[in-house]
Amino acid sequence: MFRGMPLTLGAPVSLYYELLGEAGAPPLLLIRGLARTHEHWLELTPLLARSFRLVLLDNRGIGRSSVPRPPYSTAQMADDAARVLDAAGLERAHVFGMSLGGMIAQELALRHPARVDRLVLGCTTAGRRAGHPVSLRAALRLLGAMRFGAERAVAHTAPLVLSPEFLARRADVVEAWQRLARERPPTRAGVLGQLLAAGAHDTVARLGRVRAPTLVVTGGADRLISPENSRYLARAIPGARLELLPGAGHDFTTELPAESTALLEGFLG
Repeated sequence: MFRGMPLTLGAPVSLYYELLGEAGAPPLLLIRGLARTHEHWLELTPLLARSFRLVLLDNRGIGRSSVPRPPYSTAQMADDAARVLDAAGLERAHVFGMSLGGMIAQELALRHPARVDRLVLGCTTAGRRAGHPVSLRAALRLLGAMRFGAERAVAHTAPLVLSPEFLARRADVVEAWQRLARERPPTRAGVLGQLLAAGAHDTVARLGRVRAPTLVVTGGADRLISPENSRYLARAIPGARLELLPGAGHDFTTELPAESTALLEGFLG
């Protein structure tokens, strides 16, 4: 039911992915965000694995995947995801991407439309031209974290991605993230490469070409990527539906794993 698979694609990129859930269940590719590995889904993966065959990957630059020289692009990372589907023997899959993962998921749906069944975009953006860029304060906090060690960087950025109420009652989540940082510290090159990919991302002129049925989800209290970005995506993608989770921060699946699972199960069927 659960196995790790290092996938070598040739220099300079090797990608790591894992499969979780029953082999006959509908496949669902999960793509995490900046400096996050497949392990950062925490409580969400066992919940989703009851209904789906999960494909969990570490994007280039993080986790067990290789760290090619920056810069990276979301288009490159979408091609990476398509190759992981190839390696997993999947022609098509549902796709759920969060934050940077949502940018990658947009590119996957545009560059490889035949591979995407249904699309879920979480707390993400079409790029700066959508009109709601990351605030200067948030950007400086993210960049400032690069001068710290991995564990301190987690504590420094946690207030950007989790709501104050959640942070106050679930200090164990930050501790879990710090443990992951200790076990496999992110490299500066990898984080920088992913930051550059997020900064250069732009699908504004192409969103009308997305053909996969799309659900856009965001936390109403997201302080990193404004919920206005999700509203923009829902307007720009034909037939897309928007779900706003009141009070939830940027990392809404960590704060609301059961509610997030119910949304995904309902939309993906």
